[in-house]
Amino acid sequence: MRNSRPSRLSPTGLQEAPAPSVPAGRRWIVIAGLVVAALLALAWFDGGEEPLHPIADDVALPEPSQ
Repeated sequence: MRNSRPSRLSPTGLQEAPAPSVPAGRRWIVIAGLVVAALLALAWFDGGEEPLHPIADDVALPEPSQ
């Protein structure tokens, strides 16, 4: 009876078969996800807000018409 288990899982076949690699499409999805996560983390850390400052300048108003 033949063993149905792949040879790369056996102790002797482990050195013979290369390790499975991640497909190129999935690799780009992972890289894009990491970039998006890094940008979101940067946006959360920075906040993008500055404190409000009061306006202390005089504003010239037009004269009322008669």
